[in-house]
Amino acid sequence: MIKLLGAILGISLLANVLLGFMYAGQRTIVSEASEKHKQSEAALAQLKSKAKQNKESLTNYKENSAMYEMEHSEDIKRFVKDTFTTLFTYDNKTYTSRFDQVKNLLADSVISKLQASGEMESPQIDFSNTVKSLEVYLTAIDMEKVKALVNMETEYSVNGSKFPRKNQMYEVTFVQEKNVWIIDKLELMGAFEPIEEN
Repeated sequence: MIKLLGAILGISLLANVLLGFMYAGQRTIVSEASEKHKQSEAALAQLKSKAKQNKESLTNYKENSAMYEMEHSEDIKRFVKDTFTTLFTYDNKTYTSRFDQVKNLLADSVISKLQASGEMESPQIDFSNTVKSLEVYLTAIDMEKVKALVNMETEYSVNGSKFPRKNQMYEVTFVQEKNVWIIDKLELMGAFEPIEEN
């Protein structure tokens, strides 16, 4: 009986030692798996962060590229030059009709401001204003709004007598509405007569 009890105790002790080793091995496996899971989650979080940065960089690049193209767009410069030439090249016959030619290119507030700055009836004297040169410098504000600085040289004459050429600086803001550019703001920044050196 003592032998039987000793054998049962030995088997029980051996089973407990084996279970202990199995438990310890299982804990090691679980611990290693948990550590690998944490490392995988950290790597995934890092990849997501890097992907977000890359996406933001790509978006910024596309916006900056598009804005750069706008700032160097010959089409936009041509739009400004054509509009200014139409507005500021006039004579007795075209003094009032010039606004009709550009009414779809100017905001109503800009047309009202321009018409308020002068008589709407053509004077009876013979006069003309001619745009001699235009320089346009563009700055994109966002994807649908551009600001321009316009240096315009004009020559004015009354009854055939020409006045000295005058330079005028304008700040112009225009927006894109339905894929069409419209001058939203037009401000005269100053006028001056160029000094010629001999």
